[in-house]
Amino acid sequence: MKKSINLYKKHIGNFGKDGINYLLGNLLSGFGFAAFSLLFNLFLRANGVKEGSIGNLLSVGTYTTVFLILPAAYIVKRIPISKIIVISPLVTVLGYFIAIQGASFPLRMTGFIIAGAAGAFNSVIGGPFIMRITNDENRTFFFSLNHATMLFSGITGNLIAGFLPDLMIKAGATEINGLRYAIFVHLFAATLSSFFFSRISVNRLYEKNSAGRIKINTSKKLLLYLVLPPMTVGLGAGMTIPFLNLYFKSVFNLDSQKIGIIFASAQALTVIGALAGPLLAKRFGLIKTVILTQLISIPFLYILGFSYFFPAVLLAFLIRNALMNMSGPLSTNFAMEVVSPEDRPLTSGLLSVAWLATWGLTANIGGMLIENYGYRIPFCCTIFFYALSSFLYWRLLRPIEKQRISKTCI
Repeated sequence: MKKSINLYKKHIGNFGKDGINYLLGNLLSGFGFAAFSLLFNLFLRANGVKEGSIGNLLSVGTYTTVFLILPAAYIVKRIPISKIIVISPLVTVLGYFIAIQGASFPLRMTGFIIAGAAGAFNSVIGGPFIMRITNDENRTFFFSLNHATMLFSGITGNLIAGFLPDLMIKAGATEINGLRYAIFVHLFAATLSSFFFSRISVNRLYEKNSAGRIKINTSKKLLLYLVLPPMTVGLGAGMTIPFLNLYFKSVFNLDSQKIGIIFASAQALTVIGALAGPLLAKRFGLIKTVILTQLISIPFLYILGFSYFFPAVLLAFLIRNALMNMSGPLSTNFAMEVVSPEDRPLTSGLLSVAWLATWGLTANIGGMLIENYGYRIPFCCTIFFYALSSFLYWRLLRPIEKQRISKTCI
């Protein structure tokens, strides 16, 4: 344990000013936007908005991101990213502010479209930017530490957001205004992230300037190989993951406070898993670690879907969550390494599209299956797609990793 901590300390010291400012900016933005996600639904319900309309509103932001990701991948090759990184959280805050203050549904939808557009740029910048500011030795550690930072900011944001509206109400605010003011506090914190992002000196995602070209240098076959496994994970995850809070409520009759504690605990354990990812990758390799963590998670998914013994289900939920979230930054790291530097924004965008589109598709199917047949069929579908994704990682990407390792050893 001490050796692992010292190893992280060593790499953090080598991240440089840009790396530290990027992590601090993500810490603040994650803190603010995670709390917004928690409180906004409650705010809408307090205003009399029904669940169906809430779902439609949230989906607008997601699909705006999906449709704009590929144009954003091209735009970031033409505009200095230092400006985009600073402006993006401010645009997101603006969109959410409009969604809160909007008196009509179309105006709230406009706010989510604005926030979704900013999300498209965030999706294509993150991975390529990390590749730009890190080296081969500390890159995997930075990917995982950045992921852990976002998880930690989500935990703290959700915990504070849980009691802040009550403090506002005790101070004399109505329920609606208590939620509104609490959201404003968190959005202000997200706004402060731009201060740290403004201190980043990197101006472009790659050294060679090819802003006038749209040519893709990476093999189309390789891009397809990189996209298929996470797309398959998205198909499986959408079936069950969005409904896990309802699962605990309907199957075990837990109240919202207990469910909140369970999910906060899962995020805390996921932070530990994310930090352990680079240590495992250093020993087994990036893709092999992804395959192992996904396969090990499958028995715990089975327990979730078929066991009614709560302690076993709780333990399975916590471990599964940590294992699957551990693999995300590692697979992104691998994708950024094997594509042409100029294609990293495009690749990052394709990975986001693969995940968001499939997640959104099967979430609708999963909800219908759960409503009519219960949770077992969706959990079986999730297990199948996770196993298929692991096979695709092994069949398509593991040979590429082995070839890269053999070339390095020559």
